[in-house]
Order: sequence, then C-alpha cells, then structure tokens
Amino acid sequence: MIALIGCGAITEALHLPALSRHPQVMARAVCVDPNLGRAKAMATKFGAVRAVERYQDVMSDVDGAIVAVPASLHYGVAMDLLAANVHVLCEKPLTESAEQARVLVAKAQEVGAALCVNNYRRLYPSSIKVRDLIGTGELGSIRQFEFLWGEQFDWPTASGAYFGVAAGGRGVLADKGAHILDLVCWWLGGKPEVVSYEDDSMGGTEAVAVLHFRLKECEGVVRLSWFSRYANRFEIRGDRATAAGGLFDWNTVDLKLASGHRQKLRLPSTAKVPQDLGGILLDNFLDVVRRRAVPIVAGSDVLPSIELLDDCYARRKRLAMPWYDAWHRIAD
Repeated sequence: MIALIGCGAITEALHLPALSRHPQVMARAVCVDPNLGRAKAMATKFGAVRAVERYQDVMSDVDGAIVAVPASLHYGVAMDLLAANVHVLCEKPLTESAEQARVLVAKAQEVGAALCVNNYRRLYPSSIKVRDLIGTGELGSIRQFEFLWGEQFDWPTASGAYFGVAAGGRGVLADKGAHILDLVCWWLGGKPEVVSYEDDSMGGTEAVAVLHFRLKECEGVVRLSWFSRYANRFEIRGDRATAAGGLFDWNTVDLKLASGHRQKLRLPSTAKVPQDLGGILLDNFLDVVRRRAVPIVAGSDVLPSIELLDDCYARRKRLAMPWYDAWHRIAD
C-alpha cells in the first residue's frame, strides 16, 4: 500500500496522475491530509481507497509513502516513516538543513528502507547529456557557469507554506534553487564554494536571489526570481566547448565548439512534457518498494546541494535595492 501524505498542488498535478497509471496500486492507495475534505476529494478524483487526516494512523499498513507536505515538515514526517521501516519518496528540498538530511540518510541505512527525493530534473535527457559532456571532458576544463530561472510565482499552492512564517524564512532559493543547486553539484561533481549570496528577504521570504560560486577553475552564478521573467537558460563554458540549453527544454542541448562550430544535440525521450519524467521517478519508487530497483535519486545523492543551500543562507546578504533605499530616505 502507498500513502500520499499531503494532498496539495504537487500531489494533484504530479503524484496522483502518475500513480493512477497503476490501477492496482491506486486501488490500495490512501490519501492523507489534515484537511480531510481535500484528502477525500483527491481520493475520489483519482480512485484511492481511503482518505485520512493523520499519517500516523496508516503507517503500520503502508509499504511506501510519498511525502508532499510543506518543506518544514519533511524531516519529522520522513523520520517517523523510516523509523517504521516505510520506504519514502520525499518532495524537494529533502530537508531544511544538511544536518537533518544526514540524519534521515543514516536512518534509512540503519533500517534498510529507501529514501528517495523528487529532484526529477536529473532525469531530463538534457541534464544527463550535460553531465556526460562534463564528465567525459568534451567541454574541457569548466571555466564559467550561468543558470537563470525567473518567472512570476503562480504555483497553485494549497497550503500557502511558500511564504512567511510557514516557509521558515526561505523562499525562491529553497524552491527553485533546490533543483538548480542539485544540478550544479551533480554536473560539476561536487559542492562549490559560496563566493557570495544575496537576496531581497530583509529577514523574511526571499523572492529574488543571486549566488556566486567557485569550484576549482569554474566561476559560476545562479540568478533566481519569483517576480521577473528571465531567459530561463543555462550556459556552461569550457576551454574546449560550451553547452547551453533552455530550462524547460528537456531533450536538446546546444553545443558550441572552440572553433565556432555549432551543433544542436537532439536527445531521444519518451516524455511529451517534463512532468512525464516525474512519472518515471514515481515508477522507479514503486519498483524500489517492491525491491526490484534502487532509487534513481536517493537522499544521499542530494546531500551536497542541501549543504550548499545551508552555506548560502549562512552567507546571506541583502541585494542592492536602490529603489527601496531611495524611497526609504524620502520616507524618513
């Protein structure tokens, strides 16, 4: 039996549709949410057998659980499940701190349960190709790295936990950055050093963030926003070639050689939309629960990016905001 813990927007948009492709699993699934009305609505819509308010009431009955509660609750819920020897697929970011993540990873190893994480952007054929281009040395020594992701926040959050006290003082970096920093660490083969990290939080939830980092010869920048539309692209420059691509383009990579020759690499993919890749990760989780596979993305895999998130928030400084400062001087 599979429990879906947290029946918010991501569960409705990704997890339940993916799980509904497995009627036998769906017929034994249970939806869990403190808003019992929403849990019942999701169970009815997708064909789950039960709906309950408390995950503690079903822990002894389930083999695996998808944890899609607000990020501040990930650690406590996942720890309870792992202690009960339940396999876990947790939404990103895995935890709010690297220490919490290390404890969860250790607990999973101790009890022999799987701890999987929904960093599904690793499954993009473009992401895999970039990692291969770097790993094989085809790009040469990586010198510069730029990743831009900005768009107006329009996620239909059911909990409202992206903002304010419920978000624990974390915003766009913990949200979008959980994916991007994971790719940075995965592609470059380690956790980079934070040169500087700035955001607009002023003590609250940040909506704009800029990270400058360094790893060996590579100087990099990540720019994130919940306000403005950015180019939404990455570019990785090596001394032999440059790889670039669109953030939502999961099956092509643009390659530019040092000679100036350009090539668009079109990569095979069974996915029609990026969300299909999330379905592949969920299929993997079902096989993990059946002990037929190992996790595609395990908790231990994302530890470097969780540590990098910690480093950023520890180095947090305020972005230069001359428009605000000018207004503040006038108001004073």
